[in-house]
Amino acid sequence: MTQYKFDKELNRKGTSCIKWDMTESIWGKKNLLPMWIADMDFATPKFFTDALIKRVDGGVLGYGCRPQKWYDAIIAWFKDRYNWTITQDQLGFVPGIVVGIAHALRCFTKPGDKVLIFPPVYFPFANQIAYARCKQVDCPLLIKEGKRGEDFEIDWALMEKRIKGCKAMILCNPHNPGGRVWTRAELQRIACICLENNVFVISDEIHCDLSFKGHIPFATVNAKQAKNTVTFHAPSKTFNCAGVGASEWIITDKALHDKFAAYLKGGEFDAGHYDSFMPSSIFYSEKGKEWLSQAMAYIKDNIDYVEKFLKDNFTAQTIELSGKVIRTQDEEYAEAKFGTKQLIRMIRPEASFLIFLDFRNLGLPQKELVDFLVDKAHLALNDGAMFGAGGEGFMRLNVGCPRKTLERAMAQLKAAFCKKYKL
Repeated sequence: MTQYKFDKELNRKGTSCIKWDMTESIWGKKNLLPMWIADMDFATPKFFTDALIKRVDGGVLGYGCRPQKWYDAIIAWFKDRYNWTITQDQLGFVPGIVVGIAHALRCFTKPGDKVLIFPPVYFPFANQIAYARCKQVDCPLLIKEGKRGEDFEIDWALMEKRIKGCKAMILCNPHNPGGRVWTRAELQRIACICLENNVFVISDEIHCDLSFKGHIPFATVNAKQAKNTVTFHAPSKTFNCAGVGASEWIITDKALHDKFAAYLKGGEFDAGHYDSFMPSSIFYSEKGKEWLSQAMAYIKDNIDYVEKFLKDNFTAQTIELSGKVIRTQDEEYAEAKFGTKQLIRMIRPEASFLIFLDFRNLGLPQKELVDFLVDKAHLALNDGAMFGAGGEGFMRLNVGCPRKTLERAMAQLKAAFCKKYKL
């Protein structure tokens, strides 16, 4: 078995890398540690880069086509991992999932139609609803305490109320930024509500291969809803190859599939470039499974590290706040208020390498929280507010990186915290 090295720190600066080369221009600050956009600082496995090199060494970079092995690899992957039997005529290609969602909205809705989402959620959903000139309908998730600590839950009463009159719904399965893996019961209930209200479902399942507890494709929970769903999936997050531009979509209903396929073909939106079909063809294999298994183990260790670090360093009792006052915007927070509460918490992800950090116990306004992390901790994280209602007080942290990078980030956060509150 090949042993992959995830501890190796890579220098990605100067490689036209959004994560490292655009941080300064976006935040307007130098020397920020980028822990934001959802790609990993792990080397793309050599078995893939070797295949790319071999392809380029062929000497001609002409038009690419969709090879049979692309279909075969995707079909086998879904059958093996999710026991979902799909056929070649149910599959299609788009260069990216956000691109696919944009086209799905334009194909299956019209301007003025209502589209429901569950914020706080991946912010391009709201962007694409606006670009399609549809009306966004929010059904904010609830945050409840459970066995795992904080977790997101669906507000079912609110969903049943707000889905009335909606034409479509965009589901994040698993959820981003919370990392929630929806249960079969939850997905079945969503499906029933959508069927009752004749709502078309766009299911973004890009993080599904990174689930720590298994994944249930939304289209498999209800035979009727399966025919009224487009599922988007990609190797990009799973195997850290987003720059190649490769995603797949699945619709099991022939009429709807043909409608979407014709729409895409009409604008050549389903055309891939020279290397677009390589990721799925190569990664959905035994070598890909081996790499992914090791990457998931490393990511889980990073999540465990952050969870322990927060408990050890940001719990009122642990940092001995007795007699000291934490001053925030027009408020005073003392040990008597917090007790043994953690001042900085996290929603533990059930999928992916993204952690939604909860700073609400600090009582900071969102702008002050962002400024604290940027100006004092020198960290570039995703602002929780950008994910919509319910994201205030949160920041999204990317732990798909070598441990040393993560340790620096946590050390910077602790140093800034101690300095701000004079601990």
